Amino acid sequence: MSITVSQASPEEWPEASAFIFADAAEADQNLQIDEFLATIKADQNGRKQLLIARENGILLGAGVLVFTDAATAFFWPPFTSRTDCAAALLQEMAARIDQSEISIGQALLEPGQLNLRRLLSQNGFPHLTNLLFMRHPLTDVRLKEPVETEQIQCVRFDELANRHRFLELLEQTHQLSFDCPALNHCRTTEESLESHRSSGDSDQKYWYLFQRDHADLGVLLLSEHRAENLWEVVYMGVAPGQRGKGYGAAFIEFGLRQAVAHDQSGLMLAVDHKNSYAIKIYEKSGFIRQHTLSVHARMRSQFSEKKPKIH
Repeated sequence: MSITVSQASPEEWPEASAFIFADAAEADQNLQIDEFLATIKADQNGRKQLLIARENGILLGAGVLVFTDAATAFFWPPFTSRTDCAAALLQEMAARIDQSEISIGQALLEPGQLNLRRLLSQNGFPHLTNLLFMRHPLTDVRLKEPVETEQIQCVRFDELANRHRFLELLEQTHQLSFDCPALNHCRTTEESLESHRSSGDSDQKYWYLFQRDHADLGVLLLSEHRAENLWEVVYMGVAPGQRGKGYGAAFIEFGLRQAVAHDQSGLMLAVDHKNSYAIKIYEKSGFIRQHTLSVHARMRSQFSEKKPKIH
């Protein structure tokens, strides 16, 4: 009989969860299963999908697909020892992404996982780029004067007062950007903003727009990760006409000041490994390279066009 893939029913959740964590350390296994089940049970909108693959009624594999916002989904590579089962699970994930209204479904893998990466590429999730993860420890920080003293003013994001202004500037900063430029062709600026909103725990609380002499310069979007006492640079962009003037470094210095003022343990970010210009700014500001992950993704441009639903 052939392999069949379906979304696990509540009655199948315990079996599927035990399958996923079968290789976990025995001391932690039950806790990990319980926490995972609690996450699945708490989902009221069907955004966390647990998929299972069976053959002759026997559970062969499982997969997890999570729709994080109206534009983005993340998935875990299939949990199975069989290549044909993994392919079936990936093809089902691709079909679910195609049928949704999102712009991208993606997974992060170690660059050295060549067999798994090849499997993803063969089943609808080609390699998009590599992300370099960097972190500033916020120790021995030598910061310049606040950007306001340099005639640069920062404006906090306000949903009612300046959302449209943020969107316009965000679209400008995407122009000729080296940071995952393919994303700019598969999702709208609205979708991009909503995707940034879903990162971390603080929504838009620490989103800033910078201006000087009534000219908009760029944006800096920061987010909290409260469990780690850590902040993240979700996005930093400079308007095309303002590049090469040191504004990017100034925005990052501002972000570092904010993180220090809020007693954070560090400031982290992820940047396209090809974006050498931004990487130089980050390293000059004191960020340290941590590790690199490969992004495999299925984007809207790879399947039928759909009108995005962002409210």
